[in-house]
Amino acid sequence: MIHEGGELVEKIGKIKDGITIDHIAAGKALDVMKILGVTPEAGNPIIMAINVKSAKMGKKDIIKLENVVLDPKEVVDKIKAIAPSATVNLIKDFEVTQKVNPG
Repeated sequence: MIHEGGELVEKIGKIKDGITIDHIAAGKALDVMKILGVTPEAGNPIIMAINVKSAKMGKKDIIKLENVVLDPKEVVDKIKAIAPSATVNLIKDFEVTQKVNPG
């Protein structure tokens, strides 16, 4: 485990290009995946951490979708009912190029 930004999180690695969805309520990651229509059959790497310790939330889920192109604003709109605290990050060359929070 490592500390990142004051939060205790499991190190699950970085992705080069794609979308990360952080601060999902614990146990809701699979629901988020279903709403977004993301399935393993597409062949893109999916990294999911469920019930990860979080200083801010107690526990949270994280999803990383590599080589997936989605509009972060549309993602927030689709998932805000079940993941109102989620942060959606667009990643390019290992860097966050856009961050969208609900509200």
